[in-house]
Amino acid sequence: MNFVPSLTDETGNYFCTWSSQHIVKCERFADKENFTTRDSMSEDFLFGKDGILNSFDGVREDLIVVIDDGWDVPYGAKPSSLFGSLDLDEERFPSFKGTPKEKLKELSDRIKRLGYKGLGLWAAAQSSVPEDFERNEKDERLFWEERMRWCDFADVLYLKVDWGVFCQSIEFRKMITQAARKFAPDLKVEHALFRQPLFESHCEDFDEVKKWSKQYVKGVLPYSDYLRTYDVAPEFRYSSTLSRVADCLQTAQEIKGECGVLNIEDTAVIGAALCCSIGIMRHEIGKNYDVSESICALRWQHIAPPTSANLGEVHIADERLKDIWYYPKNMNRAWPKVSEGNYWHTAPATISRNMPLPKVQCEEEKPFVVSSVHPKTFALSIGIIPRVINGKIDYSPKAKITVKDDYISAPIGIFGKFDELVIEFSESLDKKQIFAQNLLFDEAVEITDEVRIDNNKLILPGEKIFEIGKVENAKNEMPAVLIKVV
Repeated sequence: MNFVPSLTDETGNYFCTWSSQHIVKCERFADKENFTTRDSMSEDFLFGKDGILNSFDGVREDLIVVIDDGWDVPYGAKPSSLFGSLDLDEERFPSFKGTPKEKLKELSDRIKRLGYKGLGLWAAAQSSVPEDFERNEKDERLFWEERMRWCDFADVLYLKVDWGVFCQSIEFRKMITQAARKFAPDLKVEHALFRQPLFESHCEDFDEVKKWSKQYVKGVLPYSDYLRTYDVAPEFRYSSTLSRVADCLQTAQEIKGECGVLNIEDTAVIGAALCCSIGIMRHEIGKNYDVSESICALRWQHIAPPTSANLGEVHIADERLKDIWYYPKNMNRAWPKVSEGNYWHTAPATISRNMPLPKVQCEEEKPFVVSSVHPKTFALSIGIIPRVINGKIDYSPKAKITVKDDYISAPIGIFGKFDELVIEFSESLDKKQIFAQNLLFDEAVEITDEVRIDNNKLILPGEKIFEIGKVENAKNEMPAVLIKVV
């Protein structure tokens, strides 16, 4: 018995090459002077014998491949007016011939032949022009209309519009989306919310940044297929992302009509639990993470795909939890640059969509807890999100979580480490069978006799969730389990 259906809905989920570019730079080109992360991008990096796209077996059809920063500029390029050409660099991709749109078409076809959904492109928020060129609105629009024709010809599925001269311009991003709608109607456009990765604890104008962010999100979300919550420091990836998701969801409630989906980048458990799209960064070549968390989230979204940020109601707790991490004096890292000392970030203790906030009982520090009921499939998702406390990263405090669920026959997705999970239904569980399935696999097992049932309450011990959802040799032990009441 397998409760995970084939992928049917559009999710916008993708694998982004950036972190893999950085890993390859550090592991294969460490002795090469002035070699940057963007210099890792090449034809061999993607498609060679050790190419990074020779991965994600079994879920490739779920993923667009987003070719990140560096693909359309020469080796050694630094941020400048060169960026934004959308023309595959000849030295990096020597076997791709023809006009710019023909080269993009061959790249798109080659990625699809590997079994992936298709091609996505990183793009600077600017046109590629000479250094002394005086930019104007008309030329920018004509430039991007031409690029959208290229994308339509090449069947490019996704455009990740990132930094650039106009990265904070609502009008520019509106223009990009309008050009895509007109000349590449199948292309999805992702815009970005720019914030410094550690801005909360070391930001002198914190209130002004928050105020600007709200106005920016309110202006850009209606013109975004997807809005990326943007880069975060690895140590604070969960708390920073949760904080931004809360801000965006709250702002989205003020938007009437069309509204984009939030993309939470690599924090897949947040995407699964809050109906957001995922931009996977981790890869099998990484030393610190396996890809099981990402794969489980992708498979769960066959059941509960991402939804628009303003679809349904949002509840955000007033209580905020603080994550703290100490950065040593001589920490060797390229980004983000930090001085020695303690840094911190806060996020709401609980967030929910289309359901009441989860109840959290804990004898020590609380975990972050997020949950949602999908507005179309009525699937319940609930996740315990790790903390950064007591000198530990990815630490999940033991907690008993209680949620209410009105849809007894809909699937339930459980993510993370629980002490106990109590699900209160609106009807009795009498004569019902309980099945559980590790989201990595295709077989469910009956666990009716291994859980507790108290009239309308299903009580799942944390040990049972972990036993079912555990992954052999996992580096971050993030169990993911599907529960079905039959």
